Amino acid sequence: MDFIVPLLEDLGMAFVEIGATFIDHLDQFAEMEIETKELTDRAAARFVEGMLNYADKLLCQSGKRKGSYDIQRHRQRELVTTVGDINFSHTIFKNKETGENVCLLDKAIKLPPHERFSVPAEAKVLSEAEVHSYQHAADAMAIGDQTVSKVAVMEKVHGIRDAFPEEDDPEEIKAVEYLYIEADEDHVHRQKYGKEQPGSFMGKLVYLFEGKEAVCNGRCRLISPHYHGGLYPGSNENAALWSEVQRYIEKHYDEDLLKRVYISGDGASWIKAGVDYVDKSVFVADRYHLMQYINRVSKLVLDDEKWVKQRFYKYIYTDNLLAAKKMLTRIQNSSGRDDVVEDVRSYLVGNWEAIHRAFRDKNVLGCSAEGHVSNIYADRMSSRPMGWSEDGCDSMCHLRCYVKNNGREKIIDLVKYRREMAMADLEATGTDGMIEKSQVKRKYTRDQLITAAYEERMRVTIEGLTVRKTLAIREQIGNI
Repeated sequence: MDFIVPLLEDLGMAFVEIGATFIDHLDQFAEMEIETKELTDRAAARFVEGMLNYADKLLCQSGKRKGSYDIQRHRQRELVTTVGDINFSHTIFKNKETGENVCLLDKAIKLPPHERFSVPAEAKVLSEAEVHSYQHAADAMAIGDQTVSKVAVMEKVHGIRDAFPEEDDPEEIKAVEYLYIEADEDHVHRQKYGKEQPGSFMGKLVYLFEGKEAVCNGRCRLISPHYHGGLYPGSNENAALWSEVQRYIEKHYDEDLLKRVYISGDGASWIKAGVDYVDKSVFVADRYHLMQYINRVSKLVLDDEKWVKQRFYKYIYTDNLLAAKKMLTRIQNSSGRDDVVEDVRSYLVGNWEAIHRAFRDKNVLGCSAEGHVSNIYADRMSSRPMGWSEDGCDSMCHLRCYVKNNGREKIIDLVKYRREMAMADLEATGTDGMIEKSQVKRKYTRDQLITAAYEERMRVTIEGLTVRKTLAIREQIGNI
């Protein structure tokens, strides 16, 4: 690791030059800060690059390696990192037994073939793309001369579609009597569509929680929410979604103590299907959507709109479906709006039990699915004019749910998991211990760190003030 001392020397001298310029021009503080950031990024890139070159060199010199692999050729490999582009030595070895060509360094650092991003760089790209556009995420990676295209960002988002790990087993099983599930969908515009393709995708969102607690006047917070989402098109995929929710409940909650699971939604068939897969569950109609239906039909009676609304709610509360149907017939005859009335009639008849339960079961809570869909999906995918591919839409739904469940800092674990999957099919090379301890120089000698010439180079004068660089560098790198 002889490159470290010159690197620190160059870095120290550059800091001194930046400092001297700042002292002469105190009004250029912003420029000084920007220049310092660029300098440290370049130094960090040189260090990462140097360490990879050093590791590759040790593999080439390793006696243990020589027993199993022959050197075929040396080549360079570029990598996008969070500190800028790096270019490092990339030696190809040949397995003496199988004849297979392999890069031992790639296997050791778990870098898949043809991968252009380091793990932190890919995590940063996904983190940016989860909130902003692909182009914004690409621009966020522009460090020095390093550039990333929005197509590269898109490919990274698409690449995680099937790479989400199973939930870890919880430390303890929770004991609750009631659980609540709310579900809704967001309609996301399709990039290309025609006669055989609808103009949008339906991103499904299902989230489970233990109850609600007051935050302030008129505002509540969900207790222990957990989100599931994606496209899940068709009955089979929808069954997979609800089965995923059921598995989460089985893992995290004591089902013997659990009395009831309430599933709330607008009455869509894919939501109501949840009761077939979630144990002890019943469907509860969302009051928000019920209010929308009642308001639509009540507006057809201009003179008695308020009275009609009151009658509908009374019939619901007293479980009098027959009276509600008669009221709809009278409105239909007087208004002539068969389309609106039949739509409302279909909703009431098809969801009457769930509607009545929403008013009569004291354990039922209000549904906030519309707001959650807006916050989790629409904010990124449908509130602005943009189009999505099927892979991109599905991946983004999963990614935003993953971030809600685990936090943005856990995206790096998702990237690591994806790479482990990518490397799993490759033959094991046994790189552990390939670099022998005797190869690595752990300490620098006194002569290497303290020489008169080196000390002289680290001393500079700024406007009559002598600034001497101490040899604290020795303490910092002495144990490398």
